[in-house]
Amino acid sequence: PKVTVYITNYNYESYIKQAIDSVLNQTFSNLELLVIDDGSVDNSKEIINSYESNPKVKAIFQNRKGLNASNNVALKNSSGEFIVRLDADDFLDEHAIEKMFDLLKKNQKAAIVFPDYFNVNINGEIINRVFRHDFNKEVSLLDQPAHGACTMIRKSVLEEVGGYDEDFDRQDGYDIWLKVIFNYQVMNLNEPLFYYRQHGKNLTKNDLELFKTRASIKRKHVN
Repeated sequence: PKVTVYITNYNYESYIKQAIDSVLNQTFSNLELLVIDDGSVDNSKEIINSYESNPKVKAIFQNRKGLNASNNVALKNSSGEFIVRLDADDFLDEHAIEKMFDLLKKNQKAAIVFPDYFNVNINGEIINRVFRHDFNKEVSLLDQPAHGACTMIRKSVLEEVGGYDEDFDRQDGYDIWLKVIFNYQVMNLNEPLFYYRQHGKNLTKNDLELFKTRASIKRKHVN
């Protein structure tokens, strides 16, 4: 497979099927899907196992490790030249992988490509569109990181920067962003290509912890 998509899941039985199906229904077919269940205690395992006959799907069940450790499990087990994470409560536009893949293939100096996206409610209904700046024309201040999920990254670059820092349990995209922007080009695609579900359990909902983590990441990079 050219692209590895991996889904990280913890107790998202209500949403995991939609996430998996959104990957399997991509217009880009040369991909594999890793589903990493991080110790769920709901019905997630049964739902994931219902895809075991699909040759594109590989399930990994583990005891609770957290987000960045799960990201590194995906990196270790991936076969693709490019990697995309999808959270289990979100889902992709059917053209997402094809369009990001085409852009990275055409721009060999770029390490990351990320799209605009829709915020949706718990039922998957669109709330609003999130527009990103055009990094080719408009952006001079690079402290505008890509979303941690639904961003396509070259696997070789992820390995070169040492993968994901397991000292942190969130803001994985911000840490990778700081590791990449000084040595590689980053690109955005001004099309909404994934659906970011808003609900009370989102990892990023706790703003204080989010900004504390960002501060810690910055401090570590400066040191």
